[in-house]
Order: sequence, then C-alpha cells, then structure tokens
Amino acid sequence: MTDIRKAALVVADRAVDADECRLLLDMLGLLGGLAPAAPKRRGRRPVDRGHGDYRTYIKGCRCDACREAHRVHMAARRAVWAADPSAADRAGHGKRSTYRNYHCRCEPCTTANTAGVTAYRARRRDRALAESGGAR
Repeated sequence: MTDIRKAALVVADRAVDADECRLLLDMLGLLGGLAPAAPKRRGRRPVDRGHGDYRTYIKGCRCDACREAHRVHMAARRAVWAADPSAADRAGHGKRSTYRNYHCRCEPCTTANTAGVTAYRARRRDRALAESGGAR
C-alpha cells in the first residue's frame, strides 16, 4: 500500500462525513493522487473465435456456420462417449440422455427414451391440434 493511500485512509477514518474527507484530502493535496483501484479480472481473457466455432454457438449464436460447428463437435463428443462403456455408468442409467448421448441400450435407458419420445410426440400432436383449432 502506498504512503498516499495510507494517509488518505487515516484522513477518511478521522473525518466526520464524506464532504469533510474530500476537503481535508484536497487541503493536503492528496485528492488528485488517489486513482480508483482498477478492478481485477478473474479467469482468462475473452476470446472472440468468430462464426463457425462451436464455442460461439454455446455463447448464443445460432447462425448456420455455428450450428454446423456445434453439430460436428457434439457428434465427435458422442462418439468418444459411446466408445467408453463406463461413461454411461458415470452418466447414470435410466435417463433419455444416456440412451442418446452414450448409446446405452440397457432396459432402463431404453424405457426412459421410449417415454421421452412418446411425450414429445404427444406435445407435438397437442400443439398441432391447438393451431388447427381442434379439428383433426
């Protein structure tokens, strides 16, 4: 901590209010020497990878190039997951995502996927009926 900063803290501690603190610091010639501390940045610097990168898709871009890059990236990830049978065990059985992402075809995963597909089709059917006014 610099001497100027220490002196300013002593003045601020003894001042009655903010106006008196500013007046005292100005009289001592310390007001101009105090620059606000720059906030510290945490983590890595942001990198703009541009369109056509799966990380740009993750950030929210939905252009065709980013969608394609994300599709290719996820296909490669699923291939890695499918090649390792223990990955499905770590992900947990009985979930639709384990069936789809890890290519697990055990009974609990198959049942969960079937239930998910059935619910999806019912939602689509209900939405189509609502849009058409209820006519079949």
